[in-house]
Amino acid sequence: MKKAFLTSIAALALISVSFISPPNPLVGRWQQLYKGATALFIFRADSTFDVFINGKAFTHGKYFVRKDTMGMADVSCNGAYYGTYKLGFYAPDSVRFVTIRDTCKGRNGDLHNFTVGRRSADAVNAVKP
Repeated sequence: MKKAFLTSIAALALISVSFISPPNPLVGRWQQLYKGATALFIFRADSTFDVFINGKAFTHGKYFVRKDTMGMADVSCNGAYYGTYKLGFYAPDSVRFVTIRDTCKGRNGDLHNFTVGRRSADAVNAVKP
């Protein structure tokens, strides 16, 4: 009886843990030098993002992350259309976006095989946008 009770408690604990979502690995600030300009991506926990080029607002929108896939919709293409990209993390501080499907030529042209690095805590505090 005691063994059955402990087994059911352990099973219940495992089931409850399986419903907890892992933290979103993109939340934060990511930066890269691109075509002679500094691109800064800010991904927020509320599924919104902003992109700044040389400190000036470039675009913004919504995104989602599911396992190793990111969907992104921004105002420059169509706020309701999500392009999808495979996320390739080389380390917790660098990620590459590889197009799965995105018919928005401008976004797809810029993001396909694009790699960004996470800003350090010190750099995040110093950045203006």
